[in-house]
Amino acid sequence: MKNRYRRRVGLGLVLLGYAVVAMGFPWDKDMVDQPSIKAQESVIAGDSGGIPVEGGETLPAPPDEAGMFAAKDEAASIPNPVPATADSIERGAELYAMTCVVCHGSEGRGDGTVGAVFEPVPVDLNDAYTQDQADGQIFFTLTRGRVAMPYYRDALSQQERWDVINFLRDEFGP
Repeated sequence: MKNRYRRRVGLGLVLLGYAVVAMGFPWDKDMVDQPSIKAQESVIAGDSGGIPVEGGETLPAPPDEAGMFAAKDEAASIPNPVPATADSIERGAELYAMTCVVCHGSEGRGDGTVGAVFEPVPVDLNDAYTQDQADGQIFFTLTRGRVAMPYYRDALSQQERWDVINFLRDEFGP
C-alpha cells in the first residue's frame, strides 16, 4: 500500500514539474501579455493608393436640420470647377455605377435594390427637386449626406464628386 501511495505522489510531482516547465513555453501567452501598438502611438506610412481627405470637409456638420438646410443654401454659390467634358462624364458614370446605383437605380429613379428598403425612398434624380439645385448644393449633399444617404467625402475625392455631378446633369438633366 505504501508503494502504491509513493508512486502516485511521485507521479503527481512529475506531472506538476512538467506543468511548471510548460509555463515557460510560448503557448501560455495571453493577448494581454503580447506587445501591441496603441492608437496614434506611431506614424504609419500612408497607402499610396488611398484617397486623401482634402479641404475643410471634415469639419463638424451643423448640429440640427435647420443648420443643414442653411449650409446647403450657402453651398449654392460654390461653382463647379470641373468642366463637363466627355472624360469627366465617363468617370462620373463609372463612379455612379459603383456608389450610387444601388440606391438611386440605373435610371436615377430612386428604385435601386438597396434604396427600396429605405423610408423615405432615395430621391429621384430626374425630378425638378434635384435638377433645380445648383451644382454646389448637390456637391454639399454628396459631401455631407442626407437622411439615409451616407456622406461620400471620405470615399470620393472632390474631383470625383464633381465628375458624378457632371454625369447626373448629362444623364438625368432636362
